[in-house]
Amino acid sequence: MELQWPLILFTTFVAWCAGTFATQAYLALRGKGEKIQFTCWIVSAVLLVIGGIAVFLHLEHWERIFNGFGHLTSGITQEFIAIVVLAVIALIYLVMIKRNDGKVPAWCAICAIVASVALVFVAGHSYLMEARPAWDNMLWVVSLLGAGCIMGPATVAAVSGFMGEDASELSPVVLIGSIVNAVASVAAAISINMASVSEVGYYYDLTHPTKDITASVDSLNVFAGESALMMIVGVLIIGCVAPIVCAVLGKKMGNWKVWGTVAAVCGAIGAICLRGVFYTAGLSVFAIF
Repeated sequence: MELQWPLILFTTFVAWCAGTFATQAYLALRGKGEKIQFTCWIVSAVLLVIGGIAVFLHLEHWERIFNGFGHLTSGITQEFIAIVVLAVIALIYLVMIKRNDGKVPAWCAICAIVASVALVFVAGHSYLMEARPAWDNMLWVVSLLGAGCIMGPATVAAVSGFMGEDASELSPVVLIGSIVNAVASVAAAISINMASVSEVGYYYDLTHPTKDITASVDSLNVFAGESALMMIVGVLIIGCVAPIVCAVLGKKMGNWKVWGTVAAVCGAIGAICLRGVFYTAGLSVFAIF
């Protein structure tokens, strides 16, 4: 299946936004990070806008998007509801930041965390389809949550570094988030190889009548073929190993301006590549080749 770049960017930036928003809410619960709350809020809002723009690029007739909102079971409707809920909570959160000089009530911070997790869950769950065996696995939702667990904390740590704030509170969060992301990403990728696809029939390329078409089920092996480069370099090395190294170096050296930024960018690259692998493995129940 061809890569759907608008949807890949949408899910990645939604996870990035949610991770950032949830992390700043975590700091609010801990009574920390008052000086960076507004900046982090702006960053998470920009990430959500970028994700929103990306998903519209996927629609050939975006003006017809509202036609689907009457069906509550459709993925795009559920995503829209989750985004609206997060936006409302984010606006309330902003009011609290401005009213209390960066201090946010516990109830508001908890709502922000819950809404962030719910948005990523809904965005990931929308792509679980029985007709696509390699996709029909909750590990893909977990992998998207994992991406948010590294991109969000690393981004907030980077903001802290640029604003001269102490990010020691975030050091263990970034490290744990990077490990969670690595485990979730690898588990989701391995699950592809366990997908069951039935092979039906053969046909020949009319321009090369004596040459067999390569079996499309080969794309279910994430460590071979067209998925290999994205998986090994993009997901494993850049997306999984690099953020863990950055988390360790950031904690050791305290320079989160550098290591937080690198960890967030590497996490985003890894998430994009993993979604690329996701679409590459998007075979239907019956593979005709």
